[in-house]
Amino acid sequence: MCTFSMSGEVVLMTLVGGLGTIYGPVVGALIIVAMQNYLAGFGQWVTVIQGVIFVACVLAFRRGIVGEIAHRLGKSL
Repeated sequence: MCTFSMSGEVVLMTLVGGLGTIYGPVVGALIIVAMQNYLAGFGQWVTVIQGVIFVACVLAFRRGIVGEIAHRLGKSL
């Protein structure tokens, strides 16, 4: 079980997916839930692994994943 509070997970999902986009939080939710399910076997380390992946995403995708895709395609999602 993840130690994030529910509101913390929602913020994480939104930041990973992309702020200011309609589809960003949905994509972020899919990624975070899939990551939790995939990494469940690591037990207590899931939170640490998620934190490292989150930091990498924030550094690599400043606008979030959907925001970066939209920016590179020149579209507003």
